[in-house]
Amino acid sequence: MSKAYRLDGIDLKNGAKAITMVCVPDGYKKAAPANLIVFLHGTEQTSAEDYLKQSDHKLGEELDKSASPNQVILIVPTLSTNSRGGILGGTDADDVPSDGLQQFLPAVSAALQKLNPDPGIADFGDAGKVGKLILAAHSGGGKVMLALARSKGTDKYADKLAECWGFDCMYGHPAGSPLANSSPLPDAGADSGAWATWETKHRAHREMLWADWLAGSGVPFFLYCATGKQGGGTNTR
Repeated sequence: MSKAYRLDGIDLKNGAKAITMVCVPDGYKKAAPANLIVFLHGTEQTSAEDYLKQSDHKLGEELDKSASPNQVILIVPTLSTNSRGGILGGTDADDVPSDGLQQFLPAVSAALQKLNPDPGIADFGDAGKVGKLILAAHSGGGKVMLALARSKGTDKYADKLAECWGFDCMYGHPAGSPLANSSPLPDAGADSGAWATWETKHRAHREMLWADWLAGSGVPFFLYCATGKQGGGTNTR
């Protein structure tokens, strides 16, 4: 079974409990550089610890399912009940954090080392000690994921981004869709003010805009959609 560590006191300044969970797969072997998955949960959650105990969200167990142990560390911060990340981004203003991961991940590594984990976990207190970073998100956590992805170039950890995984985390409709009811996107050469005006007017569709941006950034983006009798969430859009 994967081993879970609860880290207290890492404040994201989002009004949520300062609880971060770290899951290490069974058979993990200390290695440098470290490979990390940062998972951003959905709305109406109050604790990353409680989230991982829910029957639908036992992410730690998934780490043990491969034939050989996954040499990756899963990190789950607690977002606000409306999935805001504070220093990690995901605000209504759609701000891009300049150093959210540079604040968060060194604090996670330092807290882990104090617990003397067994097996040992490689110190990833600086970005040079990280091999690959994957950002993953469910539901409203997608806003935080996209904000962090867009911090590439200003955040050394974000520069390690290898993939993004989204689980029913896109809302709104693509620009031009008959369901979008939005005006056409600004011209590619329009200034930032024109884009900001469009974003403000069509707030519900901004995630689709930034998903398009991510697809063109060179970072593979895998989007998974629920299906079945209850409808498909993202899939229906």
